[in-house]
Amino acid sequence: MNIGIPRALLWSIYLPLWKTFFNELGHEVLLSSPTSKRILNDGVTACVDDACLPVKVMHGHVMDLIGKADLIFIPRLISICPKEYICPKFIGLPEMIRNSVPGGPKLLILDLNAHKGLKHAYKGFYEIGRQLGARDSAVKRALARALNAQGEYTAKLLGGFNPLTLLEGMALQAGTGSKKGTIGLIGHPYLLYDRFISMDACRKLVQMGYRLIFPENIPQDKIERACSVYPKKLFWSYGKHLLGSGLTMLEGKMADGIVVLSSFGCGIDSFMVELLQRRNQRDFRIPFTIITLDEHSGNAGFDTRLEAFVDMMEWRDHSGHYFSPHGEGLYIYKSAF
Repeated sequence: MNIGIPRALLWSIYLPLWKTFFNELGHEVLLSSPTSKRILNDGVTACVDDACLPVKVMHGHVMDLIGKADLIFIPRLISICPKEYICPKFIGLPEMIRNSVPGGPKLLILDLNAHKGLKHAYKGFYEIGRQLGARDSAVKRALARALNAQGEYTAKLLGGFNPLTLLEGMALQAGTGSKKGTIGLIGHPYLLYDRFISMDACRKLVQMGYRLIFPENIPQDKIERACSVYPKKLFWSYGKHLLGSGLTMLEGKMADGIVVLSSFGCGIDSFMVELLQRRNQRDFRIPFTIITLDEHSGNAGFDTRLEAFVDMMEWRDHSGHYFSPHGEGLYIYKSAF
């Protein structure tokens, strides 16, 4: 059987797990096409208006797989860590797609809920295995190999690589040297590693001469330690992941500047960015910018923001915090009057 996996949401993080699992059960995996203007427009047309950009893009990828795959895999990710949750839109995603995407796509839904523990989360794999006609013993072997593949992939990410390099062969490694310095690129995987949505920010920053470090390069224990300063547990997993990785970059002086890519209307980003920005302003004061993306974003405006940020970083590196009196050195034009 041919099982389609949309190149959207958390596919860049969990593809080794999902693909290995289905392959071990004897099924072929088909990925949707890379995000394009057509896929974005299809998703915007089909999805409800108040959904965020990544969810709209997900609808477009599902539509791209209709007629190509026998089943389209949709994970219902309720919780990926014990006693934590992720974005509520992930919980209702299968129903959103079933009721919004035309053509009646045949969905294969994985319910994954690790709130009560990881063993509880794996029950969802046995359920979809049975739907595919596999015995529990075969599912157990497939899941063990899939978890091993996912572990190897995660180790590479922690070693300095990123999904663009590992999954798409892009000549971009977070661990390579640089000419100018290091920029911490913070954001959800479905923004950072989608070259269309992110306006190819990774490639552009590397071409400007900067090394990049990503949230996926930061070990979980450091993220937990960085977030432990707050009096209340952060129970939104990806909000904590982004905030903790950003704090780790700041505290460890791992980056010369921070660029945050955020999706318009994202509730999790609203608190994560605010906390990170306040901490930077209070204790570190390194160059920091937030670029918000939606379906109306264009390359021209995005490039201007990115170039302005890099110019500010380079000016600060050259001039520090010094502002000359009367604007000398800042303004070339001098009036004759």
